Amino acid sequence: MIDPRGTTTMTVTDIPTAPSAPLASAQHHLAEAARFLALDEGLHQMLATPRRSLTVSVPVRREDGRIDVIEGYRVQHNLSRGPARGGVRFHPATDLDEVTALAMGLTWTCALAGLPYGGAKGGVAVDPAGLTEREFDRLTRRYTHEIQPLVGRDVPLTSARPDLTEAVALGVRVLLGAGGGRTVAVHGSGAVAAMVTATLAEARFTVVGGGLGADADVLVLTTGTVTAHNATEIRAGMVVEAANGPVTPAADQILAGRGCVVVPDLLGNAGAVIASHNEWTVGDLGTRLREHLEPAYRQVTALSRDRGLTLRQAAHAIAVGRVADACQSRSC
Repeated sequence: MIDPRGTTTMTVTDIPTAPSAPLASAQHHLAEAARFLALDEGLHQMLATPRRSLTVSVPVRREDGRIDVIEGYRVQHNLSRGPARGGVRFHPATDLDEVTALAMGLTWTCALAGLPYGGAKGGVAVDPAGLTEREFDRLTRRYTHEIQPLVGRDVPLTSARPDLTEAVALGVRVLLGAGGGRTVAVHGSGAVAAMVTATLAEARFTVVGGGLGADADVLVLTTGTVTAHNATEIRAGMVVEAANGPVTPAADQILAGRGCVVVPDLLGNAGAVIASHNEWTVGDLGTRLREHLEPAYRQVTALSRDRGLTLRQAAHAIAVGRVADACQSRSC
């Protein structure tokens, strides 16, 4: 088995100086982990390459009778630990690279949380706000039909019982501890930000304004991007990524140099996939999240402490190592 404790010291090289595209950041974090784990180049390339990718043209009939053709995507990144799991992103700026990065991130999240899945993600390049309910329904049905060639070892990221937004918020609460008492700034204005704010306030945290430069112990990022240009604005001693990859590699380096601890999205945004996995189980959602997140966080912090890594480096080293082990054992 690949054992992060007995491999080389991780070095940080080739840090992009400008804001990185999601796929460039994902490949950067994988390359760091591959060097740390001393993976051979063939295995590294296997982990960097999606198992299956599909681009589809999705015609949708509008209410006035005209037909729009919208591009859609589905990526299955890795299947070595189980069927690929992940939801669908509807956004006009999404593209195959972003969907690939998100699928890769879900592979590592599932491995770190001990879930029996690989990562998958879908994307549709459209603004849902510009569609009527019937148009959106037609689009979703047609997109689902078009990606049928990938369905079989593909599990949608949905939940019949808990709201996945609530699950992300509860996951953040688990990571910060149940005792409260600290001051937290929540950066963002959407549904996730509102749910995180309410959940942490209920747990007796003091929640203050959500700017990057807020005077708080912890900054929770639910949207936006922290780059080399604005990382110096952050005054909090801890940053929690409750969104997908809001801190770029260059910003990571700056924050680490200032002693700011970044809890990566592999942990901070894991509540949704954990909740979706446990939707058929009996028990409190918070308990299920603790059962997965608390041991994962302990393992990450222990490796970080023992080997002088950031939490992101440690999280990727553990997750990538587990997937690499599964790939080797299955000759995939």
